[in-house]
Amino acid sequence: MSKTVAPPLQLDAAFFERLFEGAGLPVLACDRSGRVVAWNSLAERLFRSRGCAAEDVRVRDVLPPEHRADFDACFRSVVERHQPTELRTRIAGPDGEVVEYAAWLTPIFAPPGQAPAAGGEGRGDLECVCVWFHDITARLQARRGLRKRERLTTLGALAGAVAHHYNNLLCSIATSLEFALNMNTVTAMRRVLRRTADAVARATQLTQQLLAFAQADHRAGDLADLTEVVLQYFDRHEAELRDRGVRLELRWSHIPFVPVPRDQFAVVLDNLVRNAVEAMPQGGVLTVGLQRRDENAVTLTIADTGPGIPPEHMERLFEPFFTTRGALGAGQTRQAGMGLAVVHGLVSEMRGTISAANKPEGGACFEIALPLDPAR
Repeated sequence: MSKTVAPPLQLDAAFFERLFEGAGLPVLACDRSGRVVAWNSLAERLFRSRGCAAEDVRVRDVLPPEHRADFDACFRSVVERHQPTELRTRIAGPDGEVVEYAAWLTPIFAPPGQAPAAGGEGRGDLECVCVWFHDITARLQARRGLRKRERLTTLGALAGAVAHHYNNLLCSIATSLEFALNMNTVTAMRRVLRRTADAVARATQLTQQLLAFAQADHRAGDLADLTEVVLQYFDRHEAELRDRGVRLELRWSHIPFVPVPRDQFAVVLDNLVRNAVEAMPQGGVLTVGLQRRDENAVTLTIADTGPGIPPEHMERLFEPFFTTRGALGAGQTRQAGMGLAVVHGLVSEMRGTISAANKPEGGACFEIALPLDPAR
């Protein structure tokens, strides 16, 4: 049985004009200088709403002044490299309503054998640059709403956890004081008051961790080189680690200067090292590595020889107040589960990432990746 083949679609000028008009987006074409040479009705309406004249109009004219330099850089990149690019911008309409746009810039090439309309130099050269304005206002509003709900949910969980832990501590303090008031001997009273002092110390430590989690004050004057901060930290604490039966191994490689906030990064190191040491109560090896990951980032790894992290705890490891060491109570000196949450928050403020994994040979390994350029 013979198969019927549909005739090829005739892609004439009228077809492309309908395609141009029916795109549903403001679309325009401009020459190498950025001057508009063609636009559809939606693009024309967008430019008219900004009061742009029809004569010698340029794409940058429709953009707010603070985004024009970025657009010029993107446009030059497309002209010189012939690679599509995207620019986020916002444009206010005649009614004052601000619309968020993703402006896509794509190169359009002249057909082989045809001289480019924009004055190109040869066969198949760049003919023009096409700019598509995609309205992403609704998408961004939905994303902001989702983030707000997530923040409120996280805040609610954090507030509940803080209330729970402080309630435990206050109950411990109140009970101890009640006992102390009814004790007949100084020795028994001193023992009860010691438990009260321990509970107050845990409350103070919890408050300090909450402040570190919330503030993350990174002043430019507080920046120091990552290598210097790490070396100084372990130089100060190597004797203490040795006294606890922990042998320190440094695996170093030369890395470029990476600016980090000195005090905050010391908090990061302190929490990670404390966790590693607590995982090795009988002693072990603490391995610290610093190396370049790729052209954009460096990595710091801290690994121990403890039992590792239970797989069921991996997903919640960086949640505030999540701990595998039990709840706070009278007579306990355990952490409240804020250490890794503080680390995660501080590293994120430094535009870095932190991850955890179990080593095949045993023990846990935390890896921090920091960008070479923190401003990116």
